Amino acid sequence: MNSVVEITDMLGIDYYYVSVAIVGNTLLLEKPKGMVAKNIERRINLSEIDDACVMQEKGVSKFAIFYDRNGYTFIDYGNHVVSYLKEALVFS
Repeated sequence: MNSVVEITDMLGIDYYYVSVAIVGNTLLLEKPKGMVAKNIERRINLSEIDDACVMQEKGVSKFAIFYDRNGYTFIDYGNHVVSYLKEALVFS
């Protein structure tokens, strides 16, 4: 599934359009194939996620995780990425 992710690190905030997939115990974030977008490839070990939370902001659902000193916030613009991540990471 494709989504927007906000990545916060010690230098600031960046936004990426990514393909989101959970394979085994790994959350994969990659630039969607064939898309003109910023290049990204992150592999996040689910067992090493420090914290996770769900937020509502102006009617938009967001799901945030913290991993390896970086914050990752997934924004749900109708593609149900928040419910996908909640089910896979928190409530399974």
